Amino acid sequence: MSTPILNIPPRLNENVRGLLDYIEQENLRPGAKLESERELARILGISRPSLREAIQVLQAQGRLISKHGVGIFLLDEEVGGKIKDAYLAQQHPIEELFQMREILEAPAVEWAAERRSDEQLLEIKRALSRLRDALNEDPIDFDRVRELDMEFHLVIVRSAQNRFLNQTLGTLQEIMRHSMDNTLKLPGRIDLSDAEHSIILEAIENRDPINARLMIIQHIHNARDAWTKFLKSEYES
Repeated sequence: MSTPILNIPPRLNENVRGLLDYIEQENLRPGAKLESERELARILGISRPSLREAIQVLQAQGRLISKHGVGIFLLDEEVGGKIKDAYLAQQHPIEELFQMREILEAPAVEWAAERRSDEQLLEIKRALSRLRDALNEDPIDFDRVRELDMEFHLVIVRSAQNRFLNQTLGTLQEIMRHSMDNTLKLPGRIDLSDAEHSIILEAIENRDPINARLMIIQHIHNARDAWTKFLKSEYES
């Protein structure tokens, strides 16, 4: 358990170390199931949100895996190494996918703010509510979260009421599926992403296309930068 940790904030680093120490003290082996988030937080003496961020770091590093409705499990080094190699191999294609998202989503969110109906606004709100419900589950099913995150964005695109964009929905869906893969597992990204989603929704509700466009671009850039920072840190470690 002595592998270097990412270059992350000291408090989060401390919580990750605490979780790793617990795994070592309990002599847990690959395949072993950890306690629930509630119980782990109690054992480590930290809040559940703090524990969740520590778990996300180790998931992103390929040390843990979360299975929805089952629990959190310890991965062996071979599997973790394969995950790490996959991240590094994907660096350049992922950057291009984020670029394509910006090209397609920036005008879409702008048009959605101008053209959305009351019914479409309600559907956007429902999509965000479903995403938040999934993020509050214990443990988080990140595959389901990715699908719901993607659906939030696609509902906005449909609300743009642009026939060309509607014809590209299948392509955009695949771009999103790959560019969103695992980004919410990165430390602090869940809270930041949720705040960005709220601002995007508010701009659409207020029929403010300028702020809607600026925020979706910032949202995509932040996700891209978080991914790039993670890959760089993993490579240096």
